[in-house]
Amino acid sequence: MEQSDGDLMRAVAAGDERAFRRLVGRHGPKLRAIAGQFLDAGEADDAVQDALIGVWRHASRFDPTKAALSTWLYRIVVNRCIDIRRQRFRWPWSPIDEADDVPSGDIAADRALAGAEALRDVGAVIASLPPRQRMALMLATVGDRTAEEIAALLGVSRPAAEQLIARARRTIRAAMREPADGSD
Repeated sequence: MEQSDGDLMRAVAAGDERAFRRLVGRHGPKLRAIAGQFLDAGEADDAVQDALIGVWRHASRFDPTKAALSTWLYRIVVNRCIDIRRQRFRWPWSPIDEADDVPSGDIAADRALAGAEALRDVGAVIASLPPRQRMALMLATVGDRTAEEIAALLGVSRPAAEQLIARARRTIRAAMREPADGSD
């Protein structure tokens, strides 16, 4: 029988390393995916590791009446990402490498190139979003978080979280409708 998050946290607070490993196995991949959207690979790993070390040291601070464990963990990782970003003063976004010209008349190759270019363009638009909009969008899409969870993670109201997501999506849609070079 699988232990609940609450049971695992009580065991972690009591110093149970096996419970901590189960907790990391259960939540670690999604935490890393979120951190990876905002930081380069090494920094994302560091952010998640720092957050999980904090969880190990301060497990007794978790209050299941205030938030779900996953929300609490996401908030710790988001805070660590923000701290790292502040230290660097920039948010890198690793755009998809520009595809080389395809010397083929094959329609499939042309479609693949156009798809790669569109994906690169979307990545650039996402990278240009204000940090809170980008964070809300990534938590909603990559992290599969609800508006209520995102609000808790970002420390805003639920309507504010919904607005952050909506603004990000509107910006992306508007940018993708415009010709890339500004001409028609």
